[in-house]
Amino acid sequence: MAWRPTQHLIEGELDNTMPRTIVGWMKFAGMKKTVKFDLQGDFHRDIRGAKIHLTGPGDESNPRAAAYMQGFAEFQTGSAGDITAGLPPYDYVKGYCYIEWYGQANGRVVIELDSDQVEIIGQPIPACESDPISRVEQNRKMAQFLTGLSEKMQVPAVLVQTGTKPISDPAFSHWVIVHGQIVGEARSVKDAGNGQSFAYVRLFNMPEMAEYGYMDSVRLQFKNSPSKN
Repeated sequence: MAWRPTQHLIEGELDNTMPRTIVGWMKFAGMKKTVKFDLQGDFHRDIRGAKIHLTGPGDESNPRAAAYMQGFAEFQTGSAGDITAGLPPYDYVKGYCYIEWYGQANGRVVIELDSDQVEIIGQPIPACESDPISRVEQNRKMAQFLTGLSEKMQVPAVLVQTGTKPISDPAFSHWVIVHGQIVGEARSVKDAGNGQSFAYVRLFNMPEMAEYGYMDSVRLQFKNSPSKN
């Protein structure tokens, strides 16, 4: 459910020195032009107010790079997701760099790097002087992304009210429901608080892109629950 171009990232820099704004650039194998960024949002508290320089494993000689990066926008606009170097106070992940954004052109994009592939430039704002990134807000972005994805891709769905269920994997314990329709299934569901759940989610028309993520708990229905009438 996300574009993951980590293997093709050569180098990049993201700048959050201006509050609620993230700008920068990245170079990817398979793309002739440098990708520019203008996102709304902030880094997590471990690097908020600073710049980060990224070094990736991208190889220009990789014959698969151009095919994978085809269609990736040269100007990335949208909203920041979770962006952290994985340093204290560990508001999201620990020990590695996680970069996520929701772009207007390419949807959700995730890049994950080892700690030695990230250099912090400048002095981050002291963690005690700013608030953690709102999980409610981030989960809302994920929920909106899933909803938009199902609509854009015209996910084959079955109306819950009919009581008809699609063929599914019995290892998945919950249905994923968007606009009153079953569009996928989930397992390993855990209550994340504030009306959100963390789960492994698979949409029916894109099973190869199944992954863990947050979503509104109301979008999850236990498979053994009685059908709504």
